[in-house]
Amino acid sequence: MGASHRQTDCTAALIGDAEISLWSLAAGQMVKQHSFARTAAPPEQDLSAALGQAQVPNLDAPNSAPVLVCGLPPASAAVAVPATPGDLPLTQLALDRWQLLVLPGLQQKTPAGLMQESTAQIAGFVALNPKWDGVICLPGEVTHWVQVSAAEVVSFQSTLTTGLYSALAARLEVPAHWSESALAQGVADTMSRPERLATRLAELRASQLAPEPNTTEAAGLLWGYLLGAELAAARAYWLGQNLALVAPDHLAAPYMAAFAAQGLPATQAHPDRMAIEGLMQARRQAEKPAPAP
Repeated sequence: MGASHRQTDCTAALIGDAEISLWSLAAGQMVKQHSFARTAAPPEQDLSAALGQAQVPNLDAPNSAPVLVCGLPPASAAVAVPATPGDLPLTQLALDRWQLLVLPGLQQKTPAGLMQESTAQIAGFVALNPKWDGVICLPGEVTHWVQVSAAEVVSFQSTLTTGLYSALAARLEVPAHWSESALAQGVADTMSRPERLATRLAELRASQLAPEPNTTEAAGLLWGYLLGAELAAARAYWLGQNLALVAPDHLAAPYMAAFAAQGLPATQAHPDRMAIEGLMQARRQAEKPAPAP
């Protein structure tokens, strides 16, 4: 394999809450994707196991390119905001037989916040939309609302909405599919009276104990109540701002429905594409020659 080919081929990894995504890339384009479920082991062990199972061509070859990684702790390596995600320094790290280039997370003192795997997705969105200013919403086990101005992350705010939904949906035994009209109603209820969220959830629980509960409506109301409270809490971020959503399909759908219920137009972007672009942007920055003294 020629040197020029080695320079364009690499492997990228994103360590998420539930899975590790690996991509084989050639000339910046995805050639193959691998996904591995997370375990209770530390993320370094899960990543090492995933790399070993993926059997990515040439990953074990001598002088192979380092693996680009985002979402790897420790939190102490995170960079304080304000920060430009496209300019974050990559950290070299040895993991078993692999060499890693790790993109750090972002942290904030007030309000307290930490982002790890979202850094690559933000960097990718900013790289693909260089003149875009506004707020990026990134739902996940922790959802982040990120204010971006002049390619810089100015501040962010985080919520646990999706985790609350998963826990309550299991408790209430509601299905995965939901009523969009019920979601819109729930959003309106808690947007206008967010202090009644706990009361609304108790009412929802009582309705589910009826002889023939409407589970689809309950699922929509549950999403709506929680997302309405999130939108109310994040109002200072999205009000009057350009809004973008970077989320997998199963989370993008309820968020987009909640945005639509409030008349909020949003640009939707796929998280994998944003992550790949963000990691490649970090690699390009790392490969730039140092300025002459």
